[in-house]
Amino acid sequence: MSSVPQVPKVRMVEGFPHKLRTWWENFTPTEKLAITRRLGCLPLLFKITPDKHVIRALIQFWDPERVVFAFKDFELTPILEEILYFTSLKYQRMGQIIPHSQSGKKFLRYLGLKNEKKLRCFENNWVSLDYLYEMYGRSDSYKLFRKEFSCTQVHWQVRRPIAFVVALLGTLVFPREHGCISTCICSVARVLFEGVDGEELTVVPMILAEIFRALGKCKRGESNFFEGCNLLLQMWAMEHFHQRKNMDDICFSNINHINSFYDRMKEFVYPVGTDDWYEFLAHRTSDQIQWKYPLLPRSPAYIRCRRSYFIELIGLKGLHPYAPVRVLQQFGQPQVIPLRANMRNSEISFGPNFEVPRAKEILREWDNILTIDIGNGPEKEIPEYQVWFQEGHSSISLEGEQGFEDIGTTIWIRHSRLGTKIVTPEMWAQMENIMRYLDNAGAGPSNVGASSSLPPPA
Repeated sequence: MSSVPQVPKVRMVEGFPHKLRTWWENFTPTEKLAITRRLGCLPLLFKITPDKHVIRALIQFWDPERVVFAFKDFELTPILEEILYFTSLKYQRMGQIIPHSQSGKKFLRYLGLKNEKKLRCFENNWVSLDYLYEMYGRSDSYKLFRKEFSCTQVHWQVRRPIAFVVALLGTLVFPREHGCISTCICSVARVLFEGVDGEELTVVPMILAEIFRALGKCKRGESNFFEGCNLLLQMWAMEHFHQRKNMDDICFSNINHINSFYDRMKEFVYPVGTDDWYEFLAHRTSDQIQWKYPLLPRSPAYIRCRRSYFIELIGLKGLHPYAPVRVLQQFGQPQVIPLRANMRNSEISFGPNFEVPRAKEILREWDNILTIDIGNGPEKEIPEYQVWFQEGHSSISLEGEQGFEDIGTTIWIRHSRLGTKIVTPEMWAQMENIMRYLDNAGAGPSNVGASSSLPPPA
């Protein structure tokens, strides 16, 4: 029997704060509508009971360099479309949010609060939920704490939903240890409500980037607190590991997917405890999981940048790469050997007073992203991929290739491992590019040498 590696127990958000829920319930229907336009279904996370054991077990399977969970014979990773699936937040044809460091003084000024020197937390650029709730959570907070405000009651009323968004994002989506809410989140909330140059931006890439960042830091032992949205990650995992017929979710097609989560999971027998979850995950095979969510949006999905084989996401605390080409089956497509790049230099943490590096370049690539159609699925991996995965090939692909598949490696495995000499015209065209590269450089990837003797296709 397998056992969980001996690592420090990672802490995380373990419940929806009562004050946050009370605050939400105190809003009028109009105010709730304004918030859901910016946060989608995130305010309904109070319906999800946290399971710290599944997160702790998942961390052990995380591969920070490839940005995937590596299981027995397959890889999985959260994708943008699955964040959309749960949150109902749009991301396509919308720009990524660029966060800004926010001093306590600027934070207070924007929310219409006086610069209170007694609050030492602002010196370290954080605020507590208790403080935000007292100032904005009650319907009569303005009257109770009139002397604390530098704004009119009308201005206070306008800022109430924004303060709630800061509180929810800082407590559940981008949490810090001990309930500290980063004042930087105010720059995100402000953009969600006000836009930039008349354009609405999306928080979806930031949510995914911070989940990846949290997984990497915990796996490398750099943090004992999970600073991503563990509730979304928990639901994501359970949806994939509870295998069911594609038609089973039709009755939930018009229902919020957070609201209906436990209805979909009612026949799922949950492992209990970290050891049981680890054992369960360690023995899952690719034919025992739910590859594609049955009700994924049908619009083409973001799959890679034009100039690289991955996508750079702008997070709250850093940049993070995202490589959905490695999990095509989650899009209802057959998995091929993916094009691979060195992504180590694309994971960058921001400092205290930061500017997002290469922001214009990242946004330009995001605006010209390549997409893939979401298939009906489920689809299987090609035989060459199975060999490639089991042999643990780790080399990167040649630069400048088109599409999603490393055709050179596919040809080599087909020829040298599977004993097949069938080469399609598309494969041969890529092989000619590889041969030219080898001729010009005098070197090249060792895994394509065996295929140079293949005859061209008829």
